[in-house]
Parts: sequence; C-alpha cells; structure tokens
Amino acid sequence: MERKGHPGKIDRQAFSLLELLIVIVIISFSYMLVFSSMQKSESKPEALGIENLKSALGEQGLLHTDSELFCLDKCQKCYLYQNGETSDYEGDLALKDITVYRMQEDEKLEKVDFGRYQDYPVCLRFALHHNGSSSQMVVRDKTGIYYLPSFFGKATKVASLEEAETLWLKYTDLLADNGEFY
Repeated sequence: MERKGHPGKIDRQAFSLLELLIVIVIISFSYMLVFSSMQKSESKPEALGIENLKSALGEQGLLHTDSELFCLDKCQKCYLYQNGETSDYEGDLALKDITVYRMQEDEKLEKVDFGRYQDYPVCLRFALHHNGSSSQMVVRDKTGIYYLPSFFGKATKVASLEEAETLWLKYTDLLADNGEFY
C-alpha cells in the first residue's frame, strides 16, 4: 500500500515528546497562577481592634450569645467568658493602651476602672448579649476616639469626647422613644 502525500515526508499521528512536555509545563504554570491567587485572597482574619470589635466577635459566632471579652495588662492578653467558662482569645490583637469611658448619671463621660483579674488590671470588658446588643462605650487609643453603640451600627470615630457624648445621648433618646424609632 502506497502512502499519499509528499515524497519523503512522514504523516504524523502523535505528538512528539518535546511537544508533550511543553503542554505539561504550560498547564502546570496556569494551574500554579490560578491557585496561588486563590490562596492570597484567603488572608487571615483582621486583628481585633476598636473599629471591628463587634463584627470580629460576631464572625466567631458570639454575636447572639451571652458572652464577654475582657482584656488584661494594657490589653496584651484577652479572654472570652461564655457559659461559665473562661478561654483564651486566640486571634490577633490590635488593642493597645486604650481608655474606656461610659456615660454617668450626670450625662457626662467618665473613665471606667474595671478592676483587676488574677492580679492584672483589666483594660476592657466588652459584653455581647443574645439579642444582638453589646456594651455601649467610648474608647480612646493612640489612633483616636471611638463611640461603640449598643445596638445600631459600627464603631464611629469622633473628634472629641464631647462629640462622643452627643452621639451617646442621641442613641439613648432613640431607644427611649420606641414609637418614633419603629
């Protein structure tokens, strides 16, 4: 049987070894690019700070339970208290040298002294409740002053303690006048 085609030319029906290796390298390189970009997008959680305090704890499933985060020794170490048990807070912390204020009966913000736990000064106590509410407070650190509402919204950075007092009283009035809010 005679082969058709040009004389001296062989009809090929398969890839050469070199062509197969090039295809494998291209596929491997493409695979590496796709999966390395996916791994970069799965970054570790943001460190627990004032601005993300409620949302970060909520992402850990604590938002609709009765629990409390408390931090000791200038917020170098934090613990979670839930169901009568205390456990270490495992995440990263961005809470450094904070001062917490709460509204007093005379409608003025005053610095809070949380006392001591195991002979270390407590710098923060942040409670989360089963109804989704949390501790209402004003927190100051080296980055600024933040108002943390009990129910509504995220932490709000304010220019002064006076502005934080105004926000506190505004939200207190909203809660007191349920008919107007709802």
